Amino acid sequence: MAIELEFINLVIRKSTLEEKYQGGIEQFRKDLPNRSLREDEDLVRFGCMNWNDLEHFTDIIVAKGLEYKDQETKDFVVISSLKGALWEVDWIGFENSTCYATKT
Repeated sequence: MAIELEFINLVIRKSTLEEKYQGGIEQFRKDLPNRSLREDEDLVRFGCMNWNDLEHFTDIIVAKGLEYKDQETKDFVVISSLKGALWEVDWIGFENSTCYATKT
């Protein structure tokens, strides 16, 4: 299955949330600052329309256990509608304006 992408997207594997995020996927859902959650069986997506909102949410998920250093991580990926994925991860694929898990 695939998740629709919009403006600015932060995509995380559900398995990563269960393994590393304090409180797992249920807590992640509660921590979302807006109603942009999209998910399929393998991935969740937080979406926003500006980089400040993304930075704020990134601070939250890092404080809860996900790794992010030097604008790169394997725990999640940021995807811009204008720039594409800001760094490469080996667990995601793209088709049109959607993304999907290639491995979990």
